[in-house]
Amino acid sequence: MKLKNKLLIFSIYVLVSCTKINAQESSEKIQDWASYSQSLDVSDKVGYEFRISADIRTENTKKKSKAALWARVDKKDKKVGFFQNDAATTNTTREWKTFEIKGVIDKDATVLNIGAFCQNTGDFYFDNFKVEVKKGKQKWKAIAISNPNFEENSSKDDLWKNGIGRNQIATTKNFTTEYSSNNPSKGNKCLLIQCKNILGSNDSGKFIDVNGVSLYYEIYGEGEPLLLLHGNGQSMSSFINQVEEYSKYYKVILVDCRGRGNSTYQKGVELTFDLQIDDIKLFLDKLNIEKTHIVGWSDGGIIGLLMAIKYPEKVNKLVATGANIFPDGIVDLDAMKKTVLDLEKDNLEHKNDLVINLYNLDIKYPNLEYADLGVIKSKTLIMAGDHDEIKSNHTLKMFESIPNAQLAILPNGSHYIPEENPKLFNEIVLNFLKY
Repeated sequence: MKLKNKLLIFSIYVLVSCTKINAQESSEKIQDWASYSQSLDVSDKVGYEFRISADIRTENTKKKSKAALWARVDKKDKKVGFFQNDAATTNTTREWKTFEIKGVIDKDATVLNIGAFCQNTGDFYFDNFKVEVKKGKQKWKAIAISNPNFEENSSKDDLWKNGIGRNQIATTKNFTTEYSSNNPSKGNKCLLIQCKNILGSNDSGKFIDVNGVSLYYEIYGEGEPLLLLHGNGQSMSSFINQVEEYSKYYKVILVDCRGRGNSTYQKGVELTFDLQIDDIKLFLDKLNIEKTHIVGWSDGGIIGLLMAIKYPEKVNKLVATGANIFPDGIVDLDAMKKTVLDLEKDNLEHKNDLVINLYNLDIKYPNLEYADLGVIKSKTLIMAGDHDEIKSNHTLKMFESIPNAQLAILPNGSHYIPEENPKLFNEIVLNFLKY
C-alpha cells in the first residue's frame, strides 16, 4: 500500500474494556457516574423470576443528574445475561419514591448484581433494598442481602462495595459515599452518594447564545486554545478523562452541542452538521477565539473536519477519532434506521423527537466525498479503534485523502477509545499537538 509521505502510526497497546471480567481491581476511576453494589449468588435460582426494589430521593441536582436502580446477571462463561439500568426513565424528587426492576435469572447464571447508580452533580439517597424471587406460580420469596437499610456501619463484613461488581472495586473521583442519618426512608440511616463540581455540571459553567440556541460551556487551564467536541448522544462530560491532563498545557474549551447536555434545543429545526459548524464558529467568535486546536470524537470529529473545510482560518491542529464523512461509513447503519422506525412508532406525544433527530443526523449526514478532504490545510490526525463503529476502510481512505495527515489505529479498540484507554489516547493526542 502506497502511503506517499504520510506517517502511519500503529499502537501496540491492548485496551481493557470495563465490560471484561478480570481479576479483582481496586482503583479510583474518573467518570461522571458512580455505583454502589452488592453481588448475590443465584446459581441455584436459574429460571426464577426476580424483582429488586429500593427507595430513592435526590437533592441539589442539576439538569443532567440521574439516580436509579440497576441489575445485572453474570454467567458461567463470563458473559452478561439480564442487564437493566433505569437511569433514562427514573424521575426522582426530594421525596422518597420506591422503584423496581423485574427480570428472569438466565441459564448458566452465577451472580445477580444489584446496585445504586447516580450520575453528575447532586446528593443521591438510597434506602430499603429488597430482592425477591419466585418460580412459576409460587409466591415471592425474599433473598437475604447484606445491610439492606444501611443501618450497620460500613466494614469488611458489609457486602456493599463501590463499583459495578465483577470483583471490580473502584471509587470514583468527585463522588463520596457514606451511610447518612439525613431523613432515611426506613430506620436510622440510608446510603448517600454525593458529587460536586463534576465536568459538565460545574459552578463555573456559562452559556452563550448563538444561532437560536444557548450553548453551555466550561473552560479549564491556560495557553493555546484547545476545543473538545463530543459525539452524537454525548455531552462534554464524555471528556472527563482528558480535561485534567490537557489543561496542564492548553486552554481547554468544552461545549455541549445543541440539544445535548445543558445546551438548548430548537424544536422543529432539523439537526444537521452544517447547522452545528455554524454554531461552533459563532461560539468561537463570541469567545474571541481566533484559532484553536480541535479534538473531536465521533460526531465531534465530523464537526472538526467540516470546520477545517469551511472555516480553515479557525482550525489549528485537528484530531478526529471515530469520525466518518458519509453515512455508509458506519458499520451498523441499518440497525440505526430500524431504531428510528421503532422510536417513531412510539412517538405520539413527541417524546422521542430529539432522539429521532439525533439518529437521523448520522443516518442522513454528512455527505462529503473523499476528494473534499483534499482542501484541508490543518495538520490532522485521524484515529480509530480496529473494531470501531466506523468501517476501517472508510477511516483509511479519509486519512489518505487529507494532505500530510497522520493515522492512529488502536488494536482491540472500539469507538470509545477516549474512555476505554484514556492514558494511551491522551499520550497520542498530546504528542501530536506538541510536535
